[in-house]
Amino acid sequence: MRHVIAIDIGGTKIAGALVALLESGETPPAAVAERLRGFVTARSAVATHPTWTAATVKTGGNDVAATVVSVVQKVIAHAQSHGLTLSGVGIGSAGVIDPTGRMIASATDAIPGWTGTKLADIVEAATGLPVIIENDVHAHARGEAVGGAGNPFASTLMVAVGTGIGGAFTEGSRILRGIRGLSGHVGHIVAPGAEGNLCSCGADGHLEAIASGPGMTRWFNQRGGNAVDARDLEAQAEAGDELAIQVMAEAATATGQIIAGLVNCFDPEVVILGGGLARAGDLYWGPLKAAYQTQLMPALRDTQLLPAALGSAAALVGAGELIRYHLDEFGDR
Repeated sequence: MRHVIAIDIGGTKIAGALVALLESGETPPAAVAERLRGFVTARSAVATHPTWTAATVKTGGNDVAATVVSVVQKVIAHAQSHGLTLSGVGIGSAGVIDPTGRMIASATDAIPGWTGTKLADIVEAATGLPVIIENDVHAHARGEAVGGAGNPFASTLMVAVGTGIGGAFTEGSRILRGIRGLSGHVGHIVAPGAEGNLCSCGADGHLEAIASGPGMTRWFNQRGGNAVDARDLEAQAEAGDELAIQVMAEAATATGQIIAGLVNCFDPEVVILGGGLARAGDLYWGPLKAAYQTQLMPALRDTQLLPAALGSAAALVGAGELIRYHLDEFGDR
């Protein structure tokens, strides 16, 4: 069993965990297995201790990188106190990661100054450990594929619906990244019914404009509703507000149609839906599943659509699996 550090960087929080990489047929100590509560699989990267978290610093990319280093060093200290040797650091980060997995190629203002940050170099210089980075949604998908809802399946399509809508296609623990590392922008597909709604990318009629949490809320408010966020909108729908029910159904229907189109194109063994909206109830899942089934080709209608299993731990599990893959393929560098 090897041990690595996994880091998950979002716009508001940086999480880190000590991760045990289980080899085929290997089982963790009973005490660890009890803490994991079912996360263990024969080929999974698994968070074996509580995570360490820190607020994302908003003053610039280098300050955020310094916060990452601080979290990594806390995990290192914990590992050393238990006599564990660490093999590397896997990082899932918001933003577009350059194809080498070394730096942030571009990012939104959610983390100001993040674009161009040579994060792998910074963390390696501070720790002496090999470091590799990937997009946080890709890390999330990798985690679900190897240690979550996708574990029994050879290939998965992961779609995460929350502040944005992203996704990834996986085979085993490998991600279809694209030549620029930009694969998986599911929210930027033109969606039925979204015409006239401006997407955050500047285009008209994308799925994210009506079906992400902020997009759905904005759409509801534009039509006469009054919701603070998607959770508020969902609560109003559950209380019987007809407009809220309609908007949720239309957003879910568009999402189900787009997911079905992706299944028709890529033929995954299973689809996993994650993100905040995946935790919504039947008012969301009912229309989504109905639209999904309606749009699937007949030969693909047995492709399951499952809720994600790991929640916020998925990106950490995925980041741990990322560094395993990197070390197995390329060694220390």
